[in-house]
Amino acid sequence: MQYLSSGPNDDQNYNLVRDNLQLPAAVRQPYTMANPATEEAEGSFHLGRVLRQYWLLLTALLILGASAGFISVVLSSPMYQSRLLLELENPNGALLRTGEGGGSAESSDIDIQTQISILRSGSFRKRGADRFETDSVPMAPTGQDIFSRLRQRIHPATENPIEAAKTGLNAAVMTFGAQPVTRTRLIELSCESTSPDIAARYLTAMADEFKNETSQSRITTSQGTSQWVATQIEDTKAKVAEAEERLRDFSKAHSNMFAGQDATLDDTKLAQLKGELAKMHAERLHRESRYDLTLKYSPEQLGEVLDDGVLRNYQQQLENFKRDKAALLTTYTEKHDKVRKIDAEMLSVEKAYDAELSSVIKRIKHDYEAAQQQEKLLARDYAGQSQRVGSEMGDVATYNSLKREVETQRQMYQTLLMQQNQANMSGSVPINPIRVVDAATIPDAPYKPRPVLNISFGVMMGMALTGGIIFLRERLDRSIKAPGASRRLFNAPELGIIPNLVSDGALVAKRNWHGSKKQNGTHGDPTAALAASVGVPQLVTESFRSTLASILRNQSAGMAQKIILVTSPGPSEGKTTVVQNLGIVLAETGRKVLLVDADFRRPNLHGKFGLKNEWGLIDLLSEDTPLDENSLERLEMATGVPGLSILPNRVTQHNVAKALYSPRLRLLLETLTRRYDMILVDAPPILCVADARIIAPLADSLILVLRCGVTDRESAMEAYQRIQEDGVELLGTVLTDYELKGDRRRQYYYDYGDANRT
Repeated sequence: MQYLSSGPNDDQNYNLVRDNLQLPAAVRQPYTMANPATEEAEGSFHLGRVLRQYWLLLTALLILGASAGFISVVLSSPMYQSRLLLELENPNGALLRTGEGGGSAESSDIDIQTQISILRSGSFRKRGADRFETDSVPMAPTGQDIFSRLRQRIHPATENPIEAAKTGLNAAVMTFGAQPVTRTRLIELSCESTSPDIAARYLTAMADEFKNETSQSRITTSQGTSQWVATQIEDTKAKVAEAEERLRDFSKAHSNMFAGQDATLDDTKLAQLKGELAKMHAERLHRESRYDLTLKYSPEQLGEVLDDGVLRNYQQQLENFKRDKAALLTTYTEKHDKVRKIDAEMLSVEKAYDAELSSVIKRIKHDYEAAQQQEKLLARDYAGQSQRVGSEMGDVATYNSLKREVETQRQMYQTLLMQQNQANMSGSVPINPIRVVDAATIPDAPYKPRPVLNISFGVMMGMALTGGIIFLRERLDRSIKAPGASRRLFNAPELGIIPNLVSDGALVAKRNWHGSKKQNGTHGDPTAALAASVGVPQLVTESFRSTLASILRNQSAGMAQKIILVTSPGPSEGKTTVVQNLGIVLAETGRKVLLVDADFRRPNLHGKFGLKNEWGLIDLLSEDTPLDENSLERLEMATGVPGLSILPNRVTQHNVAKALYSPRLRLLLETLTRRYDMILVDAPPILCVADARIIAPLADSLILVLRCGVTDRESAMEAYQRIQEDGVELLGTVLTDYELKGDRRRQYYYDYGDANRT
């Protein structure tokens, strides 16, 4: 055995085999291929397996990354960083601004950004460097840590002090930076240098230069502003006098046309007429609506009629007369004197009522006509007044223009006077607008390189590189890595899981059958034959016995499968070792077992038992001697395991296909089935040559061997498809070379050597 595998979980394997193998072949459910997407989704990533597989690569890259970080620290020159904090004070800046919004937050931010741009300019940096004094600049401290000592060994400090100072100053100039502190008037200056003293002194020089530059600029600006304002005041004063003179001359020329500050007399009269016309128009509309009601509705429905007291009195009298008449008519006739008297009185009242009603309607009509006439008169007066006002518009516009000019010149004059006072005050205040809040200090330790950061970054880069390599290899590796692959790929039972020959991390040396039997004294003890045959741990033995238990479920269900063909998708996947060890555990059960080596190109079954292959299967198929006449010795070779024999094979130059298609192969197998309880056929890989597909229909079932980490999913699927196409019954799969560690080892191996465990 050349690989590792784990014994299967008995409950899972037995249930699967029972469900799929105990039923008659006619009603057994066919296996179906799983969805590739499901197979990908169920493919698991085992961190423990990956760490065990790539621990050496991970360790090497971590060490390499840490070493690279260490070397970068040693080879990098120490840089010292210093900081200085300025406050931008400008108490007089707002004095030069006009309006109340001059000191807004937005303007302040703009001022700070402007000052920062000045500080960052190349010319200002050069002025700061010129201001810097290079006399007696100390060298950078060497340090006593391991990095400093190694750095001194690699680059001894033999540089000229003046050149070192220039180098440090150039570094400070190149790394100088200025940035605002959020929501404050503070500006932070920073720089880096190879000398801590140079870094601090350069920032101090830059701050002094900035303060002097700002102060000088402020004084110069204040003087220039004062001179300009004085000149503007004289010019504006003269313009005010001229504008007032023109306004007086224009007013005298037009007499009393301009009665008020903002309007002429005609404008005032026009406004009055407009108001009266609007009121009369509303009154006319009201009276017109009353008159329209008299035309559309009966007089009794009008509001004026209903509210008139005289008409209501007449209506009340008529109602009384009608009531009295109705009372008399109950006793008298229409011709009675009393009835006639009431009729006469009613007639008189009705005439008076009609006359009064007619008078009310005429009054409404007369009111409407009077309002209409008055509106026409007011409209005529308003139109005439509008014409007079329109003819005076040119003079009004001229007057307003002269008036605005006078007001503008006066306002400008007042503003200039205020600015002159502010400029004089600003120039006289001896306050520098720049204040150093936090002076630059000489740093005690280098700013960079940072050993912890560099080495940590190197370690992280090593981890990232390892992760990338592992990811690419795992993504590109399509091989089967864990149990359950056959169930996911093509829904076939997994008969067994065979571990590789690693026990507690040590490789157990392989030994042939005879050597191990002699050394361990297992002759005549078939129970210990498997373990002794190769000197492997007991769990490997149990894994083959568990695999056999899954196979024998068919036998207990009454479905005798005497010939089982064992093959694999490709070479070196462990099919011969599986045949060898299954034959041994089958012989342990008391059965008479024959192992047939059907590989005509690379026969190896005889080598597993240390036997010769001078005579074998190819000779039986090629000769003409009847098979029944062959003695048992010609058909088998004893392996040393009681009940286990093999029919070896040898490499031949004959036409293998002719031998396989000959009727002698079927007759040979039928003859062997009468002599043995079970026959295991070791066939070549099904994807490499056609031999396995030719022999498979002659067998009762087929076992497909998959090797962990070698057999890829595509090859397993292709092998399964060929088995399905040939109509061969797939008994199940056996996973070999599975690395069993940790919890998986405890899951698949029961250590019955310790009596204290339960």
